[in-house]
Formats: sequence, structure tokens, C-alpha cells
Amino acid sequence: MASYYKGSRDIKKEHYNMGILLTEAKKKEILKENFLNRVGYELNLDNPKSFNEKIMWSKLYYQNPLITQCCDKFAVKDYVTDTIGEEYIVKTLGQWDKPEDIDFDKLPNQFALKVNWSSGYNIIVKDKSKLDIPDTLRKLNLWTKPDRNAYYQFFNWGFKHVKPVIYAEEYLEQVDGQVYDYKFFMFGGEMKMMFIATDRTGVNQLTHDFFDRDFNLLPFTYGGIRHADPLPPKPRHYEEMIALAEKLAKPFPFVRVDFYEMGDRIALGEMTFYPGGGILPFDPIEWDYKIGEWYQLPEKMITDKPVPLLGLRVACKKVSNKAKSFLRGLRRNILRHDVYAKKHYLTLFNVIRFPIIFQNHTGYRYVGVNGVQLRYKKQIPVSNAQMMQLPAPEFEVLTPRMAYIMEDKITMDMKKHYCEQKGYKQMHYFPNLDNPRSYNEKLLWLALHYKNPHHKVASDKALAKEWIGSRIGYEYVVPLIGVYDNVNDIDFDALPDSFAIKANEGWGSDEVILVEDKSRVNIDQLKAIISNWLYPWSSYYYNNMCITDEKPAKPLIVVEEFLDLGGNKFLDDYKFYCCNGKVKFSMIVKERGSKTQSRTFLDRDWNVLPVRRAGKFTTVAPEKPANLEKMYQLAEILCKDFPFVRIDFYNQDGQIYVGEMTFTPGMFLRFEPMEWDFKLGELLDISDLVEQERSK
Repeated sequence: MASYYKGSRDIKKEHYNMGILLTEAKKKEILKENFLNRVGYELNLDNPKSFNEKIMWSKLYYQNPLITQCCDKFAVKDYVTDTIGEEYIVKTLGQWDKPEDIDFDKLPNQFALKVNWSSGYNIIVKDKSKLDIPDTLRKLNLWTKPDRNAYYQFFNWGFKHVKPVIYAEEYLEQVDGQVYDYKFFMFGGEMKMMFIATDRTGVNQLTHDFFDRDFNLLPFTYGGIRHADPLPPKPRHYEEMIALAEKLAKPFPFVRVDFYEMGDRIALGEMTFYPGGGILPFDPIEWDYKIGEWYQLPEKMITDKPVPLLGLRVACKKVSNKAKSFLRGLRRNILRHDVYAKKHYLTLFNVIRFPIIFQNHTGYRYVGVNGVQLRYKKQIPVSNAQMMQLPAPEFEVLTPRMAYIMEDKITMDMKKHYCEQKGYKQMHYFPNLDNPRSYNEKLLWLALHYKNPHHKVASDKALAKEWIGSRIGYEYVVPLIGVYDNVNDIDFDALPDSFAIKANEGWGSDEVILVEDKSRVNIDQLKAIISNWLYPWSSYYYNNMCITDEKPAKPLIVVEEFLDLGGNKFLDDYKFYCCNGKVKFSMIVKERGSKTQSRTFLDRDWNVLPVRRAGKFTTVAPEKPANLEKMYQLAEILCKDFPFVRIDFYNQDGQIYVGEMTFTPGMFLRFEPMEWDFKLGELLDISDLVEQERSK
């Protein structure tokens, strides 16, 4: 099963390796799990209503061969030429089957190098003299491997039969240096809405702004992408783009048609039948359903031929006991398990590996080697009670504003129900909050029942500086520039060129902005962003239905010095999980804020733990810092008053700084594999607290 935490490359490779075992039932199972985790509600493929649900349905049940040509980013040029004219395609400079066939000397100084069968496979060359050709060839060889096809991302059928082509196009650049991408949503050949994507090349700068046909702004976000400020202008050739898109979209029940505009020229970007993969959430969610009403699903169209070997099984009913013993020994002696990828491998001579995939079917278990399955074990029949189909559990999130309004009406029973329902949805098991055993169960129990007056101070990023400094020394506190309850009181002219600005009650990266160069920041836009942090309901406390003991006394804006290693280097983040006064395990975030950020769980002795949560994880221990024991010592001074706290440190050239103290870190985030939730739970003893609560 593909996990939604994995990167695109890992997911594609896993699905590709499943081969003929990737049945319709298995694809539906994978899509439903990822849909729930990404979009936030159960996927209904039998009666799809929302836009995202209908995108998923089309992947499985609408196999129009013309979609294959239009998904192919190179072959679509012929369709565009035949439909609206050659002047609307980007000029091709060359095409190749293999990267080694490219003669870079014959290409101009500026060009775009692309592979046709997936998104993001682009290399934009503005100065050929600076192009790293060996690295370019390496990327192209990777992108043309069979498992790189976008079909294997989440079964985008239109790409399934596309053959890889490497091609070069003319370099396009708009006059103002900005990149505007105009994306028209076409339903039954009619344009209903569009969005403009800007700042596509900037890190965390991408914006999406949706407009109806009359170019009125639509009030929602898609995939959590921010709005532009100011809004982008209406394209000069807006009506012409609509007319062209309607011609291109005429054969399809739905397609998104993308254009670029360069002066008086219009060029097609691509045609997209599965925008966002069908897993980008709308906020507010009702827009997912409003847009879904425009999408009239066609009759099912299945053009793929059944795979002859699909479902092939070799029955073992008459296999002798000796043969069965051999199979058991084979499994025991040469089968290996990769705990991170959740895969088994058949290993021969400790050198050759073949992926093994286990599947459960009614009454039996099968082991498959590259698609050929052997039935090797009869299972205990599943009872009728276990087979009963239940409706999907409902979990309605109480918005932070509503939690703020209803705070005095939210009872302990309501909070407990919230923890159980959200816990089941995200952790994939129903938490036992009466007799907690796992790490997550104990964290939720503490959030519900344990109260400590130090919580509010130590978790407040403004007040914590004094609290921490008085206990371990002010040299370990990130220097404070100022604390404000009104953004207009901040004298931005007086601030240094680099600084960090954050909410005192924020969490994660949602309410932290690192300003590396003040001259490149729109100060009015920054004020508009941070003023939102001053609403009382913006805190972690109200975002989790008031279940924690970390309610801030007052929302504040904290400005502090910017910690930097210089030379485009990124600080590492050392997160120590302290249980009953001791550091028991840690999570190290390497190069936080960079594209290569990774995470690793370690025990107290710096051994890697085979466990992961959200994000990219590594299986290799990072270099142990020379001042690790000092960080342990400081953490255990700060944690001695609490049954549990996570204390984060930064290490700037040997200087230790406390980042924050968190009493409910990552609530509801599940561990992979799940048993580690319970193993880590053994490190935290709250039995006395639970007993005291029971005796009340």
C-alpha cells in the first residue's frame, strides 16, 4: 500500500513494482486511503458528487484514447495544430529517445528541456554555458525510466500508454519577468472558471487565484495555495483564450486547458485531465461539491484489454508436507523486510533481490514474485460480523472561531469524543483514553487531563524566554528584538536586515516567517499576514477544540534575531522527547527549511529507530554534534517539572539555543509502522496520573 507520506518517486516505483497485482480493487483501495488523508473525507466512487471524487472516477472508468494523446506533452502539439493552428504551440527545437543522443552544441543559448510523460520534468536553460550537462543527462535518464510515468503516481490513466520522449522547446519569458499561467476549467466544452498561477519558480511563493467566466474572484483556496497580493490582472487575450480552450475541450466531459501569454502571442502550456491528482482540498469544502456539479460524468469507457495473467494463482492443495516445509524455510531464510518501504524481498546469495508482495484474499494468503502468485496458506474464515459493511465514520471539524465562541459549552466528554474521532481518522486505530498505552494515547490523555501552571508560560514563545533563561541561562535563549500586540507598533525600518517573526502561540511553520533580506519583503503584505495571528482563535488551543492546557494569556507577535549559518546553509533542529524527566528519544531535522530537509528518529544512544511520521525520513544517523550531552543536560533541567515535553534546540556553530517547548507535539500524527506508537509509549509512564484521575 502506498503511503501518502511518501514522495512522488517512491509512490511511482512502488506502484510500478506491483505489476499485474495492481488490480482495480487494489487501485481503489490505494486511492481511497490517499484521498482520505489528503482531501479529508471518504472517497465515494459508486456515486461521486465532488469535483475531486469525479477526477478519481475518471482515472478508473473513462479510457478515451484521445486523452492519451492530449496528456502526452509532446504528442498534444499535433492535436493543437489540427484543432486551432500551429501558431499556438511552442516551437520544438529537437526530440530524442535517449539523453545521450542530444547534441547540446546544436541547441541555442536558451531553451527548455522536457520529458513528456509526467509533471515537473523540465530543465529551463537561460544560459547554456552554465548548464551542468552530466547532471542533466542523469536527470533525463532517471525521468525516462519505466517507473517514472505519471500513471504510477495515482493511476492517471491518460499517461498509461504514453511512450517517453525527450524534447527541447524554445525559451519563453514574459516581459516583466513574471510567469503567469492561465488555467481554464472546461466542462462539456464550456469554460466555467479559471485560475491564474504566479511565481511558479519561487520557493513557497506560488499563488493561485480563481475567477468565474466574468473574471469575478471566487472565494476559495485550492491545495492550500495562497492568493496573490495584489491580484494578477485579467489577461489581454482573455476572450480569445476562452474561444481556443472551448475548441480544444469540445470532445471531453472535462479538461483543464493552460495557456501562456507573451505580448500579443498565446501559447498552449498543456491539457490536464486530472488536476491536482484529485487530491488537492478546497477551502471551504463546499466548493469541491459546487464545482463537481459542473462535471457531468460520461458513460464508462474501458478500452484497456484484460491482462491474461491477471489473477493467476498456483494452487497448493496437493503440495506435499515436504514442499510446504521448503516454502516455509524459503520464507524464513531468504526473505528480507525493508521497514521503511514496507516491502519484502527475496534475497539470493545476499546479492540479488526480487520484490515480494503479499496479498490478502478471502480465505487465503498469496505471495507474489513480480506478479506470479503462490497460494500458501489457508486463513481462518472471516465471520459475518467482521464482514459487515459499516457506513463511513463521520468527523466534523469544529472551526477555531466556533471553538472560541463555544469554549464554555465544550464539555470534557465532547473533548474526549473529538480525540477519539480525530484519532481514529488520522492514527488508523480507535484510541483507548481510559487505559492509554501508545505514545499518541498518552499524549492525548495528558492533553485532556493533566494541568500544570507552567504549561502556559513555557509554551508561550514570548513568555518562555524569561522562563527558560532563569533556569538554564539567558545565553541559551534566542535574542529577543521585541514583543507586540499591535502590528502598527512594529518599527520595521529599525529592524535589522534579517529577523524571525512568529506568533507566541503558533505551532510548526504555519505562524513563523524567516526574513533573510528585509529589502525584498513587502512590509504591508507582511503586516496583513501577521495581523491574522492576533485573533484569539488562531492559537493551537482553539484549533484543537480546547483540549490542551496551552491556552495563551494573549496573542502576541514575537520578533527575534535570525539564526543563520551563512553561505546558504541551514540550521539543524534537534527535537528531544523528554519522558519523566529524561530524554528518551529524539527526532533530528536536517537542513530545516531547505529542499533537502530530512528527519530521523534516534534513541538516546544515537541509534536510528525504524520509525517515521510525516515528511522525508532517512535511515542513516546524522553526524552526532559535539555538544550533544550538553543539550541533553539542558533539556533535563527544563523537563524536570513535567511528565512529558518535547524541547527543541538549534546548534549554531556550537552555540546552543532553545527553539521552543511543546507539550503536545504532533498530536494525532500516526507512526509508521504502527507498532512503534506502542513501543514509544512504553517510554512514558503516566500510570500514577491515570490512577489519580480515576480516583477523583
